Amino acid sequence: MIQLIPGSNDATTTDTFALDQKKGAWQPTPAHLRTKSFPTPFAQAEMMSHLLGQLLLDPGAQQPQPELVNARLQQSFERWRLLLLGLVLGELTLETVDLRRPEVDNLGAMLADLRPECRFLGLLRDARRQGGEGRRLLVGAADPMCLFWCAPRVARENYWSDLKTRIDASAERAGALRLLAEWRGHFERNGLWSPGHEGAPPWQKGLQVLLGETAPSVGALSSDARGVGPLRLSVVPRNGSDAAEVIAFLPQRDPGWGARFAELLFFQPIRGDAGTVDLVDPNGRSVVTVRMAPRDAARDSGATRASMGADTATTAGVELLAGVGRLEAIANVARGHGQAHWLEDHPNAQGYRSLVLNPLLAAAASSHRRAAVTEADVVAFPMLFPDSVRLVVAQTAEAEAGGVRIHLSREVIARVEPGVAAPQSGALLTRWTPGDAPPRIVAVPGGEGALAVGLVERFGPPTRVVDVGELRALGFALWLYFLGEAELRSDGARVIWSADEGKELFGRVVLPSAERPLDVLRDALAAVRSEPERARARDRLATLQRFAMTWRALGDGESERPEVMCARLGRVAAETFIAWVMEGSGLVLGRFGQRATTPVEQYTLNGPFRLPLFVDPYVRGE
Repeated sequence: MIQLIPGSNDATTTDTFALDQKKGAWQPTPAHLRTKSFPTPFAQAEMMSHLLGQLLLDPGAQQPQPELVNARLQQSFERWRLLLLGLVLGELTLETVDLRRPEVDNLGAMLADLRPECRFLGLLRDARRQGGEGRRLLVGAADPMCLFWCAPRVARENYWSDLKTRIDASAERAGALRLLAEWRGHFERNGLWSPGHEGAPPWQKGLQVLLGETAPSVGALSSDARGVGPLRLSVVPRNGSDAAEVIAFLPQRDPGWGARFAELLFFQPIRGDAGTVDLVDPNGRSVVTVRMAPRDAARDSGATRASMGADTATTAGVELLAGVGRLEAIANVARGHGQAHWLEDHPNAQGYRSLVLNPLLAAAASSHRRAAVTEADVVAFPMLFPDSVRLVVAQTAEAEAGGVRIHLSREVIARVEPGVAAPQSGALLTRWTPGDAPPRIVAVPGGEGALAVGLVERFGPPTRVVDVGELRALGFALWLYFLGEAELRSDGARVIWSADEGKELFGRVVLPSAERPLDVLRDALAAVRSEPERARARDRLATLQRFAMTWRALGDGESERPEVMCARLGRVAAETFIAWVMEGSGLVLGRFGQRATTPVEQYTLNGPFRLPLFVDPYVRGE
C-alpha cells in the first residue's frame, strides 16, 4: 500500500490504494490533485495534462471543474484558457530559455537531463506586471503535452482574477478565438488534428473545447498575426514513420503586421557578426536583425568554448528551438523602406533569399528531421516556421502569381500608408491580353536581372486604395506628344513638355547602383490630378478618338517580341489616361477615324526595348 501524495496533510489515512488496483478508468479524487511533493517543475505540466485530459468533447457537456473541489489546485482549464488567450492578445509574452546555458546553472542541466525534449523551455511572462529581478512577472511555462501550465506562486498575488478581467473585457477576444481557429485549421489540413484519439495530446482536447465551432478567420494569420515561439508540441502522427512532435509557432494578434513585414524586403540584407543578418536602410542603419545561428554562450560572454563545456555547443537538429530565424530589435520595424526589392540578388550583392531564406529552410529541415524543406512545404503548413520564413514565402507566392518583382519610384514610396503593403510585383506585359482591363501595376519590359522598373497606377486593398497615377501620367505624356506639345530631348533621355515651359514628363535616371530606363516625373503626376487637363483633353474629342484608335491597334501578336511588349506598355498607359479623361462625362469614344501608323520616334527603354511615340496625322490641321 502507498499513499498517493506522501506527506500530504490533506489526505486521510484511508485514502490509499494497492498498486494492482490502478487499472482501467481509475482517477484520483480531486482532493489528491496537488503537486507540492513532486520534485521538479514538470510535475505542474503533468498535472495540467491530467486535467485537460478529463475534458469532454461532447458539445454542451458539463465540463469537470476539480478546482471547485480542491481550492489549492494550481492548474485548471480556466487558467489554461487565460494563458492561451493572453498570449494571442499580447497580454503575455513568450521567451525561450535553453536549460543548458550556463546562467541557468545546475538545476537547468538537471531538468534538461530529466526531460531532454524540454531542453528549450518556453516561459510566459505578463507584459504589464513587474516580477522579480527586474523582469516581467513569470506566470507560466510551455510543455509539449499540455501546451501551457501555470506558475503556482502567482496565485498568491491574486493574479488570475486580474488576468481574467483583462482577457474577458477585451474587445479583441472574439478575434483571438477566430485566429486560433485558423491556426487549428492548419493542423487539420495536414492530418495532425485528432483531439478524440486515444493517444491525442491533452492540449488538442483543451483547444477543441475552447474553440468549439468557432469560425476561423480568413487570412489573418498572414496579415494580422506574428508568430511567437517556437514551441515543441506533441501530435498523433499520421503513420508510424512520422514524428510524434512538431516545432510550431503560435499566433499573436498584431493588425497590419503582414504589411509592415513586407516592407522589410525593401531593406538590403547584409551579413552581420555573431551569426546574424542585418536588414539595412539606405542610410546604413540596421532596421532589424535575423538570427542565423543559435546563440552561443561562449561567444556572448567572451569566454572560450572549452571552458564552458560541451553543453554550450550548438546542438544539431534544434536550430529553430535555439532561436534560428528569430527577428530581433523589431519594436519600430518597417515604418519606411527603400525603392529596390531585396528578395533576389542584386549585382554584386546577395539578396534575402541567398542570405536568409535558403539557409533558414535548411535549418528548418534539420529541426523537423526532414531531408529537405521547400517553399511549397511552408505554404502547406506555415505555422511550423518563423515569420522570417513563413511571411516571406507567402508574399513570394502572391508576387509570383501576379508578375515580376519591381523597383519602385520615390512617388510610390512617399504614398505608402501604415497597414497597407507596398506593391512588390508588376504584371508582365507578355501575360496581359489586349482588350482586357489595364493592370494597376506593370513591370516595364527590358529590365535586367531580377528587378524591373514598376509603374504603379494604384495599389492597396479596395477599402484603402492608394492612388499614384504613374501609368496615367505616362499616358498623358504620350497624349501631349501626340498633340505636338511634347518632344523627345536630343539625347533621348527625357520627354519634355515643350508647350509648358519645358517641364520634364519622364526620362532616364542614373542611380549610384543601377540605371532606371523609365521614370515618370512629378510634373506629369501633378498634371493628371488636375481637372483642367482632363477637361482640355475632353474638349478635343476628335483628336482623343484618333489617339485611342492609334494605341488600340497595337499590342497584338507574339507577346515575347520586344516591340510587342513595348507597344502594350504604351497601350496600357494610353487606355489608363483615356479612362481618366472620360470618367463621369457620359461620353463614349467611337471606334473610327484615321490613326497614326508609324512612330515618329522611339524612346529607348533598354537594349532592343523601345517605346513608340506617335504624332497625330492632323496635328497641324486641327
